[in-house]
Amino acid sequence: MARKDHSKNDGQARTLSNLVITPAYSDADYDIRVHNLTRGDTGLLKVFDLVPKTEGNPSFEARVDDGSPGKRRDIELDLDVKGVPDAIRSDFKSGRNGWDGHHTDRSPTPEKRMFDIKVTTPDRVIFEGTVSFSAAFSIGVHVAATVSVSVDAQVIRATKE
Repeated sequence: MARKDHSKNDGQARTLSNLVITPAYSDADYDIRVHNLTRGDTGLLKVFDLVPKTEGNPSFEARVDDGSPGKRRDIELDLDVKGVPDAIRSDFKSGRNGWDGHHTDRSPTPEKRMFDIKVTTPDRVIFEGTVSFSAAFSIGVHVAATVSVSVDAQVIRATKE
């Protein structure tokens, strides 16, 4: 199977920097692990994970969602739940049955990439706080050049000596 080319210079966010995670509350059973902040081979730009210390509890992965090739949009920060059945994954994504946090709220200030996050399960709050970062985007530039050369020629005849 051919691998998709995720290196297109179509305006996607390629790397993040200046990441600041500011918890107002973080469940003591969870650690925050930051990714390398570069878009990977899968095309995902992962930001951080909320990883449980207790086996069997779900983990959460924060990633940049900036649309797809040809359909780019402003950056959003989405969280996905891992280690749960599909029904719970669907509840989390839709904010149902006590599962919530897939979508984040972006700061109303357009020049800031600051997101309010609240991740909840039916029995507790996992994380509440803000995340901010800077983003570098890839763009393609097409350069075309035309060159013309003009030559004047003059014939100089040799003379016999």
